[in-house]
Amino acid sequence: MKEAFVSYAHEDKVLAGRVKQILTANGVAAFLAHEDLEVSAQWRDEILQHLDTSSALVAIVTENFSKSVWANQEVGIAIGKKLTLIPLLSGSSQSMKGFLETYQAVTVTDNNLDTVVKGLVPRINEGISSTERNVLKDLKIVLGRLMTRWQTYLALPSNERWTQPAIDEIQDTIGEEREVLLRIIAEGTGMDAGAMHQTDVIVSQTYRFILYRFDVAQLLTNNPFSAVLPRFQELEHRGNEAFETARALHTWLIQTQKF
Repeated sequence: MKEAFVSYAHEDKVLAGRVKQILTANGVAAFLAHEDLEVSAQWRDEILQHLDTSSALVAIVTENFSKSVWANQEVGIAIGKKLTLIPLLSGSSQSMKGFLETYQAVTVTDNNLDTVVKGLVPRINEGISSTERNVLKDLKIVLGRLMTRWQTYLALPSNERWTQPAIDEIQDTIGEEREVLLRIIAEGTGMDAGAMHQTDVIVSQTYRFILYRFDVAQLLTNNPFSAVLPRFQELEHRGNEAFETARALHTWLIQTQKF
């Protein structure tokens, strides 16, 4: 479930509460700072935490909003974290100030509030949180490293590539990257489902690759090279499978700026 941070001036808490109610009814976990924080909570830390886990900030922009120091700070932090920013323009306020000036607002009234807020759900669901973005950034780095290591191996001449030291080294290094991917999956709460699935596939493919171990010297002693060649080809086939999946996911991350 995606989370939306609802930013508002205290005077507009009733309207903010209605926005939260509509979002919650439509599958979005909405956070209202003043309503959702316990009196004893360290509320500043709690606000920052929810700005990390939210995929969008919905700003309730009335004539009161620009006067609220905290609301404007929340917007600034959200912009810095690259969250989807959705201003809802309400009441007599006809313009937005400060950080919000460059954003396209959606005008809401008592009559259209339910319809408009429901219409925000797809945009909220498409956004990613700062926490998820950090996970995807780490994923991109690991995929890039895995791809580079495999390409470096394939660039070796066959008489160097098809040797026990070279094969052991590439299987061990790919195994190390697989362990990092497993940690990313374990820690990737809220991670995009498509990216998670593709990462799972890469983990499985790298496992097939590192399991395919054989004694090169023994095979070459007991068999002609033509009989051993398919073993090397199968090893590289498995490595290429993982490489191609990693490259596709790496490209997607770059194209969609999901990191």
